[in-house]
Amino acid sequence: MSLFPLLLSLACLQSTTIGIGGDNGDSAADAPRDTAIDELPGNTDTAVDTDEPIERDRAAEAVWQDEFFVNTTIHQIEVTLDEDNYRALRRDGHSFAVADLTVDGETLSSVGIRLRGKIGSYRELSQKPKFKFDLNEYVGEQRLHGLKTVLLNNSVVDCSYLKEPIGYQVFRDAGLPASRTSFAHVEVNGENYGLYVVIEAPDSELLRVVHPDEDEGNLYDGKYVYDWNTGNYTLLDFAANVDSLYALEEGTDVENADIVAVSDAVWDAPRGAGYAAAVDPFVDWRQWHTAWALEQWTGHLDGYQMNRNNYRVYFRPSDGKMEYVPTDFDYAFLSDGGWGVWWTGPLGVLSARCLIDADCADAHRASVAEMLAGIDATALRAKLAAMKALIEDEAGDDPRRECGTSDVWATQSYLDSWISGRDAQVRATWGI
Repeated sequence: MSLFPLLLSLACLQSTTIGIGGDNGDSAADAPRDTAIDELPGNTDTAVDTDEPIERDRAAEAVWQDEFFVNTTIHQIEVTLDEDNYRALRRDGHSFAVADLTVDGETLSSVGIRLRGKIGSYRELSQKPKFKFDLNEYVGEQRLHGLKTVLLNNSVVDCSYLKEPIGYQVFRDAGLPASRTSFAHVEVNGENYGLYVVIEAPDSELLRVVHPDEDEGNLYDGKYVYDWNTGNYTLLDFAANVDSLYALEEGTDVENADIVAVSDAVWDAPRGAGYAAAVDPFVDWRQWHTAWALEQWTGHLDGYQMNRNNYRVYFRPSDGKMEYVPTDFDYAFLSDGGWGVWWTGPLGVLSARCLIDADCADAHRASVAEMLAGIDATALRAKLAAMKALIEDEAGDDPRRECGTSDVWATQSYLDSWISGRDAQVRATWGI
């Protein structure tokens, strides 16, 4: 039985505004559109010729991004749509419309805009939706100081507005590929949409930071596949006959041969002793153990380990091994037992079979201990307090938030308590 109905029903008991799922990309809806920009309603422009490469100053881009992705300021983002594109986005939020995007006074024209989210976090344009801005959907190679994509999280699931910033921060502190974040006040056609969390897209630009000396490898989206027409969904896991459903986000199309290789290795490996060794040629176990341990520390119940959702995998071109990339912390910082799952019994097959191989289980326990030694709870609490102070007025005045004011402050206090006590809880789980 899928875990999804269980989590969804429990979520509904907690709050009528909470649902499971979410995304940082929605790959199925990201497929390139055949419609040219001059065929879209309200547009007479033509797409820019992309044959000529655009020269980039990567050093300057890195400086700008370092100054943009900081949780110490609130950026100003304005979205402008003409009447036809505004109506088109209201009719079909899953397809791209055309907008002008202004970030702190800098405007990019003819940007692709669509709404994000699925079962739990999707909201219509008349509510408080998640947004995705594809800067070169219609204008070839258009970037915002190196960024190809701008993602805005609506925090309708996370009352604190702070789960995403803290969750990603923990992974980055451990040296894993994870998005940077910042905050923004957003307006659409002059209408106040309130406070949003800006999230760095998990794409080749992010991975370049972790692997600066490598060519681009293949990056796949492991988020569940949802059929908007039927309401059916498919969770993605290895050795589960769903290899073809992993969406290639970056890299070279090899018909998912790298995903298939991992699935075959998992399927053919011994059940028990020798499992990890058999899978080792295809998976960076050290990196995977660290990501798994960090998912536990952050209570990321909607990630791969506990729900086979909200993750990406990257295949390094240097050795072909698979790494883990986390996404979407809306359903993080939650107790496993309270949701009917346990970290000692992960649902993701890659990790579940590890625990019945004594060597693999020992390696994971050692990785958990190493992860705990690297967590600086005092520094995290200080960052949380600073962000809480920064967004206090914006969060309180957000006209479209779905949480009550008391819920905002209570959830932020809960996060502080989580950071303080999580070390002891994780140690108890593994007897460390």
